[in-house]
Amino acid sequence: MRNQKLTFIFLLLNTFLVLSQTSIPSELMNKPRTEELYRTNDSNVKNMTVSETNFLKNETYTNKWIYNYSNDSIINGRLFKNEELKSIFEYIIDDNKEIIESKVVFYHNSLINDILHIKYKITDSSKTLTFINDNLNIVSKMIVEIDSLKSPTKITSVRNGEIQAIETADYNYKSNTYNYKVYNYSNEIVLNKLEYYNYNFIIDKNDFGDIVKMIWPLSKNKSITIFEYKYDKNNNWIKRIKKIIENDKEITTTIVKRNIIYKN
Repeated sequence: MRNQKLTFIFLLLNTFLVLSQTSIPSELMNKPRTEELYRTNDSNVKNMTVSETNFLKNETYTNKWIYNYSNDSIINGRLFKNEELKSIFEYIIDDNKEIIESKVVFYHNSLINDILHIKYKITDSSKTLTFINDNLNIVSKMIVEIDSLKSPTKITSVRNGEIQAIETADYNYKSNTYNYKVYNYSNEIVLNKLEYYNYNFIIDKNDFGDIVKMIWPLSKNKSITIFEYKYDKNNNWIKRIKKIIENDKEITTTIVKRNIIYKN
């Protein structure tokens, strides 16, 4: 039921934000950064193939990423779902391996479905997503304001110099909740509800700095997620099993394997 509620929120955001590349719930959900599969502990990687098998209640499917590290700052790749091409992408990363620019061509039934070009500017107090068209002109922006605890407090969507939508979050870190509001282009509230966010979501990390146990950031009942890893001689993980604890039982939800080819 909780997943259904989150799905409804994201659909609502897609309707009113026009640009659905980020939202306050998605920013919070991605804070563990466990889905940044391109990240490694060194810059000696030539290419990497990642397979991610997801075990759902009613289906099992596999995503596959092929990453080619052109140099220390450019990653080119492709994404497949069950062997069907879903996107071709290029990431430009900085010295901290943060993505500062992305170009993605999306495919559906082997045909180009959409093209997305975004530049990112990240500071201690904000993150700006600038959307660019084929002529390299700015189409729109999303400005994410961040508090001292690195949580998003406000997202403003701007197109052609006009505000299209605003999201706000007022946090109560003691109760692990936040008041979440969404405003449309007329500054009318279209969503106003209390949501859950576990700020101290990390329970334990291993000696490599990878999360091995955490609370799902958006869970009301503090549901636990466990990660098990296998590493290569370069201390990069090459297999990761993700499990959730449900009714005192560990249930495997995802298995990720990374085949890493080094330059030398």
